[in-house]
Amino acid sequence: MTKRKNIVLVLLILSVIVILIYRSYTINFTNEGIINKVIDRDGYSLSLETKQIPVEIFIKPEWIAFNLDERKELKIPLLEMHNTNILLDNVWNRGNDIYFSFTTTFNMKSKAGELLYNGFLNEDGTFTSPSGELKLYHQNMNEFPVGQIGTGPGSSFSFGIQPEEQKLISEGFYVMYSGFNLYNYYKR
Repeated sequence: MTKRKNIVLVLLILSVIVILIYRSYTINFTNEGIINKVIDRDGYSLSLETKQIPVEIFIKPEWIAFNLDERKELKIPLLEMHNTNILLDNVWNRGNDIYFSFTTTFNMKSKAGELLYNGFLNEDGTFTSPSGELKLYHQNMNEFPVGQIGTGPGSSFSFGIQPEEQKLISEGFYVMYSGFNLYNYYKR
């Protein structure tokens, strides 16, 4: 009986050790863990390098949800710059507009690096919404109006195109956005 209790105790201790190692790894070495520490300035210095980095993206017509109530879950990588990936997350025809949602992922390094963030990360840990512009252009580079614009969570952004403008996007269109800021970070 004592041998059995010892085996159970050893297995329990090993399980706790494995869980602690896993938790330490996810907090300190995964993209999500590193970005959270960088943004919170938890062991990292973070500095704004350049404001309003312009980003240009082309949206292909096959990605657009033209049918009423159609929703396309896409997660298509569109652009990689400054260790930041911009993805077309989904497109939803809500009837009153076609809504495009973009998300970002990061290729974080634990010692130092750079990233684009959609807004300002203030010294006191607060966040200020971006002041950049979002402009839409059809293929001949004529600008057309954007409808509703949204930011967040995190570094995501989104916008809608009104029904009267939807004929202009049948062959795809360009998104020009200057809401991202370039940050440098390093481990202290």
